[in-house]
Amino acid sequence: MPRRTFPRIVLPAAMTAILSTSPALGGVPPAAADLAKFANGLDAAVSQAAEGQFLPVVLVLRDQAERAAIEAAAANPDINQRRAAVTALLKDHAQRTQGALLDWVRSQVEAGKASDATRAFWISNIVSAELTADAVLEAAGRDDVAWILHDPPSTDAWIPAIPAEGGDATEVECGVELMGAPRVWNDLGITGRGAVISATDSGTCYQHRDLADHVYQNPGEIPGNNIDDDGNGYIDDVVGWDFENNDNDPADSLGHGTHVAGTMASDGTEGTQAGMAPDSDIMLQRIGSERGIVPSDVWESMEYSADNGVRLQGMSFGWNRLDAPTRAVWRTNCINTIAAGTALVVAAGNEGTCCPPTWHTRTPGDVPEVITAGATDCNDVIAGFSSRGPVQWADVPGYNDWPYPPGLIKPSVSAPGVNTKSLRLSGCSGYTNLSGTSMATPHVSGTIGLMLEANPNLSPEEIKDILMDTAVDLGAPGKDNEYGAGRVDAYEAVLASMSDPEPAACCFGDGSCRNLLRDACVGDGGRYNFGKLCDSFNCPQPGACCIDNDTCEVMLQRDCQAQGGEFIGEGVSCFRACPCDVIRKLKGKCKGSGTLKGVLKFVDDSWDGRVVKMGVGDRLRYDVTVHGKRATLYTCCFNGVQELKLLDPAGCVDPVMVNCP
Repeated sequence: MPRRTFPRIVLPAAMTAILSTSPALGGVPPAAADLAKFANGLDAAVSQAAEGQFLPVVLVLRDQAERAAIEAAAANPDINQRRAAVTALLKDHAQRTQGALLDWVRSQVEAGKASDATRAFWISNIVSAELTADAVLEAAGRDDVAWILHDPPSTDAWIPAIPAEGGDATEVECGVELMGAPRVWNDLGITGRGAVISATDSGTCYQHRDLADHVYQNPGEIPGNNIDDDGNGYIDDVVGWDFENNDNDPADSLGHGTHVAGTMASDGTEGTQAGMAPDSDIMLQRIGSERGIVPSDVWESMEYSADNGVRLQGMSFGWNRLDAPTRAVWRTNCINTIAAGTALVVAAGNEGTCCPPTWHTRTPGDVPEVITAGATDCNDVIAGFSSRGPVQWADVPGYNDWPYPPGLIKPSVSAPGVNTKSLRLSGCSGYTNLSGTSMATPHVSGTIGLMLEANPNLSPEEIKDILMDTAVDLGAPGKDNEYGAGRVDAYEAVLASMSDPEPAACCFGDGSCRNLLRDACVGDGGRYNFGKLCDSFNCPQPGACCIDNDTCEVMLQRDCQAQGGEFIGEGVSCFRACPCDVIRKLKGKCKGSGTLKGVLKFVDDSWDGRVVKMGVGDRLRYDVTVHGKRATLYTCCFNGVQELKLLDPAGCVDPVMVNCP
């Protein structure tokens, strides 16, 4: 299996302000600072470690990239130039400052005090390693190391999805409908085309028919040649990456990620339109499984997103405050990812109001700069399980902001997450229903996919502002700690995202096209196609629609399907288009032996080879093949009067009574 190449001596930047002001670090001799540098339960892990046991840790360097320099690079109004500038700055800083620490780690490997599983990051200036307890203590004595974090997998980081009833195919999932996504597709012609968005989760069954034809394809990679063609450090990362297992197959083992990806981008091929942005390019990133989630795997995925031009990363997981996450490191990694042009949408958590104030929202959903999603039902009522705000950062070294009271309002926005129907992992087919803020988050992520088609140059900051400014205000007036700014309105968010209004192809029911501004198009009853012009765009043409077997009208395919009809084809007239138009009569007779003969006659041979269904009485059903202009049934044995009828196509001819002697 293709794997990432290590070590990667390109590392990150952004915690100088955080770490240099930490009271545990300032002026304390290294020997005395050993335990003060430990975080996330590392002191207990070191004290309990067996001799020679490797402990997973993250070494946080004291020298971090300057925040002002990152902000200056992120000020570039062109999103692609912004990404290039920020990532170059972070990589350069890491390369210049990590050499001594990496040399030390290599010496520990040679001494048997470290494994060779070392990763050098640049999304912030950190190195992950597996060290013995002795090596951990030695690392704590280094002047260039600010903190050492314990980095084990956590099963509690998965926000439990709540099983819900349902699972059968329905036309449009209720949350997708409530948020106005169908209006975006139908009135604006926007479906997420060209937007690269990431489902960062337990992986995805990307062969599911609702996703298979629009999974992201890395344009710089040649599949299957076992070469890192694009030079990004990942071999054959064609559709994304599995950061948990360090390979190129981000397949799902839990079902959580498949459900999330479906809400973001599935297209309804199997019967339910469960996805918000059905034509977006969805990149797949696996960061965990039933074994749990490792924080450094998530940070690597964020680095990958920033480096590979992902515009939106959805994360339906998080660590609660009882897990004592190093929130400063999380916040710095989030800030740097956003600075590089990747918006982050994070689940608030399913803690409801379980805990002390400011503890309900999980990390990284508590980071001020991310878009945090709370959950409502499809009646716009907040879910009881949805984590409430506020959050505070007054006790986090290096930030020390948002003191409580009042704290920072969280969530940022809300979206449907109760009894959400989306893709099912089992059999890589069909649908299942789940509840949780994990389900609300991809509704928001998919909305951003739509916004990015409307305006590909939107910055993460603009995306967040638009979502909050256009949300449907619920609960207490204004922003509150249940709904945030309110429930996301995809239609209004996309409208607000559009660049300066320009005429675009407006298609009408008769198949004609005129270049109009959106308001004029919709006002005249047309369908607006953002970014298209009539001279290069083919509007759908009307054709015969069999509303039932006996009723035909000429209309567009989408209008036909909306009425539950069968669309025969563009340009097809209603002349003999529907079944009853070509069926002439039904006759029957019975011979003395009790053999009943039924004949269904057609006006032409257009049904030659097709199958009709006839019935005798209330219980007997027969499939009969049409030959030429007739379908003939022979069946035995009857006596007395029998009712012969045409069951399918229904409603075309009356039953006939046949007397069998």
